[in-house]
Amino acid sequence: MQKMPDSELVSIVMLGSFNPAIFQPHWLGAHHLIRPEEAENAKIRVIQAEVADFSTDWFKLQVLQNRFQLVSEDPRQYGPLRDLSAGIFAILSHTPIKALGMNRSFHFSMPSVETWHQIGHQLAPKEHWNEIMETPGLRSMLIQGHRKQPGHGLLHIKVEPSTQVKPGLFVEVNEEFRTSDDSEPEGAAWVCGRLSEHWDEVLRIRRRAPRGPRTHLKCLHPFKIRSLQPTALIWVCCSRCVKSGS
Repeated sequence: MQKMPDSELVSIVMLGSFNPAIFQPHWLGAHHLIRPEEAENAKIRVIQAEVADFSTDWFKLQVLQNRFQLVSEDPRQYGPLRDLSAGIFAILSHTPIKALGMNRSFHFSMPSVETWHQIGHQLAPKEHWNEIMETPGLRSMLIQGHRKQPGHGLLHIKVEPSTQVKPGLFVEVNEEFRTSDDSEPEGAAWVCGRLSEHWDEVLRIRRRAPRGPRTHLKCLHPFKIRSLQPTALIWVCCSRCVKSGS
């Protein structure tokens, strides 16, 4: 049986020019973006001109003057998180936003230290480093590229040791979209369109984890890291891979 991740989250991050004082629980409630009881029971850390930071039972929101971040650790709320973000900027449509990131991350516990080391060996073979250092190890790997389908953003996939579970593996997928050039941001309408078009693809990255003593990354569909050997795999697979058994 394939092991599920020990923890996961998704986040929506934007860069631009924001007015943090607007982002209050009761403002969201007044615009029917969250329920009245959620607005009433929100845990506020700080709301002032420079920063807004509060949370509810299912999301955390932090807004600085140049950065917006919305986070959820509840897989049942990943769709509503997208809807909340899109709803906010459908109202604040003139907010100048120059970058949007859709992110998903996982922490997996490893069945053994040996398995944990073997993943690092397979992703970054150590024989290339043995001549210049002793006991080389993979601290972090970041792969950058574009999906093959047109209209997608810049894709980053990071793999590194987990800071939450030991021995463990952390996998983070980030897809970044930016305005078409370096001119002034064109408002927030483009962000709502990207969320509508691409959010489900972020959510298709399924929660499958290490199994067996010989494991490595197989699939982050539709971007794939294919196996280096025909051995057991770490499954971080989309629904199509799970259904087809690929």
